[in-house]
Amino acid sequence: MINDVQQSHKFFAGRRDIALGFVTDGFTPFKRGKLTCWPLILYNLNLPPEERFHENIICVGVIPGPKKPQDPDSYLWPLVNEMLQLAAGVIAYDILAAVLFALHAYIIFGSGDIPAISMIMQMKDHNGYCPCRMCKITG
Repeated sequence: MINDVQQSHKFFAGRRDIALGFVTDGFTPFKRGKLTCWPLILYNLNLPPEERFHENIICVGVIPGPKKPQDPDSYLWPLVNEMLQLAAGVIAYDILAAVLFALHAYIIFGSGDIPAISMIMQMKDHNGYCPCRMCKITG
């Protein structure tokens, strides 16, 4: 279902469907100072592991510093819209078979360090009262 509309295809029903991984992590681009930067990166899980991270990553955005953003969803919204379009299918051309086809791509999982995931999930912080996104332990 996309926007309450039942889709005619199933996940990974086509041999050309693409599985994507999403990763983000904050870092300081300069040795001195407290400026931060948060790249938003997709990588193709259909590729073999030895090729997956060599010149095949896609930087889909950067959340600039100097601090973590108050609303990280505003930076992720364009990616969410494009992924919804790709889930529904976009027309692409297979040059080897010389045919048009509906290309589908899906983000399978997201990863990052604890501060990055807490920012994306809009958790209080990684050292908050309930810091884990998986279990219900409390601090």
